Amino acid sequence: MDEVILAIDGGATKTAMTVQKRNGVVLFDGKGEGSNFQTVGADKVKEVLGSLLAEVRKVLPKMKVEIAVFALAGIDSKQDELVVRGIVEEVSRLHGLQASKLIIENDAEATMLGATGGKPGALLISGTGSIAYAHDAKGKIVRSGGWGHRAGDEGSGYWLGREVLRAIFRMEDGRGPETTLKREVLQELELDSVQALAGWLFASTYSVDNVASLSRVLSTCAEKGDGVAIGIMEEAADELALLVGAVLRKCELENVESDIYLNGGALINSEMLVNGLRNHVKTEFPLCQLITSTKSPIESIVARGWLELSG
Repeated sequence: MDEVILAIDGGATKTAMTVQKRNGVVLFDGKGEGSNFQTVGADKVKEVLGSLLAEVRKVLPKMKVEIAVFALAGIDSKQDELVVRGIVEEVSRLHGLQASKLIIENDAEATMLGATGGKPGALLISGTGSIAYAHDAKGKIVRSGGWGHRAGDEGSGYWLGREVLRAIFRMEDGRGPETTLKREVLQELELDSVQALAGWLFASTYSVDNVASLSRVLSTCAEKGDGVAIGIMEEAADELALLVGAVLRKCELENVESDIYLNGGALINSEMLVNGLRNHVKTEFPLCQLITSTKSPIESIVARGWLELSG
C-alpha cells in the first residue's frame, strides 16, 4: 500500500490542505479560511481545520496517514507551538485522524525545508509580509523578519504599497517629487482625488492586503521609468538583502554553495525587485544563487513531509 501524507499550509487569510500518495496521486485538495491562531483565534482555527478534515474523511474513511504536516503561520515560539499542538491534537481526535508521524511548525520554515530538499540553503518570502529562513542541514534553523506590518515586513508587498501611498501624499503636499504613481493608483482604485485616497485608507474595507495590492501598480510605474517608483524598488531590494543576509550569516553560509529560494507575490511578480536583490547577493554572497520557486508553498510542505520520512 502506498504511503499517504496529509499536508496543511495555513496562513492568516487562507488555508490549503492536500492528501497525497507517495507516487504523487492526489486524494484530496481543499481550501479554507485563515488558520493563523494569532490573527483569527484558536476557535476559528479548530473550525477551519475541522471542516477540511471532515472533507478528507469522504475520500479517506480510515483517516490513517504515514505523516501529517501542519505548517501554520503564527508559530513563532515554543509557547506558540504548544498552543497550536493542542489545537491540532484536539481537532485530530475529533475527526479520527491517525498519523504515524506528526509535524507542527511555522509555515515558512516547513516551506524552506521542503524547497531546499535538506541541503543548506535559505528561503526568502516577500508577499503581503516578509520573512527569511535558513538552515545549515545540520539541525540549525534561523529566521529573520516576519515581525508584522505594524513594525516590520520591510520589502514586502504591504511595505511597497505603504511607500507608494507616502510618495503620493508627499507629492500632493509639495514635500516630494512628481510621480506617475498618483495618477496610476487613483485610476486603479477608481478614485478621483488624493483626498478620496485618504478616505480609502480609513474605510471599513481597508486591509493590509489591499495596500499590498498597490505593489503591482508600483512595478508597472517602475518598469516605465518613474524615478520615485524605481527608488522604492531599490530600497525594497536593500531591505530584502538585509533579511536574507542575516540568516545566511547566522548559519555561516556566506562562503558555502547554497540556494536561496524566492517566494511570495511581491518577488514573483517583479523582475526589477529580483534583479536588485540578485545584485546584492552576487556582491556579498558569490557562492549563493537565487532561485525563483516554481512550487507552491503546499507543494514544498509536501516535500518537507516526505523528506522527514526518508530521513
